Amino acid sequence: MGVNLKDIQQIDALKSSKLVACSKGIYKSVDNIMITEANDVERWITPNEVLLSSLYGFDKLSVKAIDGFMQSLNMHHCSGLIVKISRFINKIPRQIINDCNRFDIPLIEISQDVKYSDIMLEAMQLLFNERNRILDQYKTINQQFIKLAIQNSSYQSIVTLLARLVKNSTYIFKIDSSNNGVDIAHSKKPQQSIHSIDFANQRPVPKTEYTNCQYFEVTSQDGTEFLMVKIPRSQDDLYLGIFQEYPLQDIDFMAIENAVNFTQMEVIKQAALDQGLRTYANDIIDDLINGKITSEEEYQATLRHFKLSENNSYRVVVIQVLVKNEIQTDYFRDNPKDANRIIIQFKKYWPDTVYRVRQNRIILIINDEPTGKLQTDLESVLQALKTSYPALDFQIGLSESCLPKEFPNHASQALRTLQIAGHLNKKSQVFNYNDLGFYRFLFQVDDPAKLKSFVAEDLLKLYRDKPELYITLKTYLNHNQNAKASAEALFIHPKTMSYRLNKIQEHTNINFSDVDEIFRLNVGIRILNVLDEENI
Repeated sequence: MGVNLKDIQQIDALKSSKLVACSKGIYKSVDNIMITEANDVERWITPNEVLLSSLYGFDKLSVKAIDGFMQSLNMHHCSGLIVKISRFINKIPRQIINDCNRFDIPLIEISQDVKYSDIMLEAMQLLFNERNRILDQYKTINQQFIKLAIQNSSYQSIVTLLARLVKNSTYIFKIDSSNNGVDIAHSKKPQQSIHSIDFANQRPVPKTEYTNCQYFEVTSQDGTEFLMVKIPRSQDDLYLGIFQEYPLQDIDFMAIENAVNFTQMEVIKQAALDQGLRTYANDIIDDLINGKITSEEEYQATLRHFKLSENNSYRVVVIQVLVKNEIQTDYFRDNPKDANRIIIQFKKYWPDTVYRVRQNRIILIINDEPTGKLQTDLESVLQALKTSYPALDFQIGLSESCLPKEFPNHASQALRTLQIAGHLNKKSQVFNYNDLGFYRFLFQVDDPAKLKSFVAEDLLKLYRDKPELYITLKTYLNHNQNAKASAEALFIHPKTMSYRLNKIQEHTNINFSDVDEIFRLNVGIRILNVLDEENI
C-alpha cells in the first residue's frame, strides 16, 4: 500500500542508481520528493520525504555540521537521500554513509548525467497516481457505507462491512468498571473474544496522514494486537475494535475512519429513537399517575404497555438527590446518565420497574413486597448508590400498597411522604407513608391557610418576628431539649443558649416540661417546614 523508496528507485531516471547505505530501509514509505542544496533542512523538511542533493558545499562543512544535518533527517523521518556525484564532490563522504546506516536512512548514488528534472517528473507522477488511487479507494469505501446507511444500517451491519474491508475480526463494544469488554456487535465468526483483553493497559497509537481519531492498542492474552477507537459523542462510551490478525494498511484506516463516522451517526439515530420512545412512555406514565386516562380501552392498553396487572399490588417510589442536606432541584436534568444508573439499581430487585425521570426526582412503580423485604431491598439500593456516589445523599418516599387504579393518589402520597418525612429528623433515608403516624394528617389538608391554622399563634409570631429565636427553639427540640448539644449545633456558647431559651419563654410562655406543649410545638414546626419548602 502506498509508494515506497523501492518504487522510486525503479523509475526510468534512476535505473542506473546505486544503493550505497541502509538497504533494509528501501521499503520506507514516500509521500514527497524535494531538492536541497543546503544543510538547514529542519526548516522545511516533512515526514516521509526523499531528498535530492549534490551536497554542494558539504566539503567545507565541519564534522559537527554534517552530523547536525543527518540528525535533522533522522528526527524528521526522512525516507531516503539521493546524492548526485558531480563536479562538487566525486565521492560521498564516509561520515554521511555511516550516519545513513546508523539512522536507517537509505542512501542512493546517481551519476552527474542524471537530470533532477527527470527524477522529479517521474517520481511526482508516481506519487500523483498513488494519490488518485487512494482517493478512488476512499470514494469506493465511503459509497459502501453510504449505501449501508440508506438501507437502514445497524451496529451489526457496520462491523460486518468493516470486517470484510479490513479482513480482520471487528467489534463494537463497551468497557465495564472492571476494564473488561462488553460485546455489543461483532463480525461473523470472530477468531477471538474481547473478554480475553484487559483494557487497563491501552497504549496510544501515533496519528498518521489517514487518521483523524485517536487510536489505542492493547495486547490480548495470546499476543494479538487489538486496535480500538472511541466513538465520539456516544453516551454509552462505545468503542470500535479490530483484532489485527493481518497487518493493517493505510487504506484499512480509511475504512475504519468511515466506520467510526457511520457508527457515530447510528449512535445519534438510536439516541433520537430512544428519546422519542422515552418521551412517549413519559407521556403515558404521566397520564397514568395523574389520572388523565379517560377510557377503559386506553387504560388497559397502558397497563399492557408497561406489563402491569390491574389486580396486582404495587408501590409508588419517589427518589431525590441531596448535597449537604440541600435538595438538588435540577440534578437529573443535568445528569441523565446518573438517572439511568439509579434505574438500573432498582431493576436489579424489580426487573419490571416502570419509571418517570423528572428534572429533580425519579418516580418509580415497583411490585409490592412484604414490608420487611421491601425495606431491606430499598436500603440495599441506597447503599449501592452511596458507594457509587459518596458525595451525594439519596432519599426515598414510599407509598402504601395500591392497585393501578389508585396510582394517582399514591403517587402524590409518596411525594408528600418524602417532603414531610424529611423534616421529622428521621435517621432513615427510606420514608414509608405508614411510618408517619400522626403526621399523616398533613395529607388531608390541601389549603395552606387551613394547614397554618394548626400552628400555635405564639410559635407563628416567633417564626415571623424573631427568626433567630425560632431557629434556636427548633434546634433545641430537635436535640431532645439538650442545651449543650443544641449550642454545639448552633455554634454558640452554652450561656448564649441559656439566654436565648429565657428569651423564648418570655415571648411564648412555653413550658418545656409539658409533654402536650412540646408535641404542639413539634407539630407546628413541621407544618412551618412544609409550608416554607413549598414557598407558601
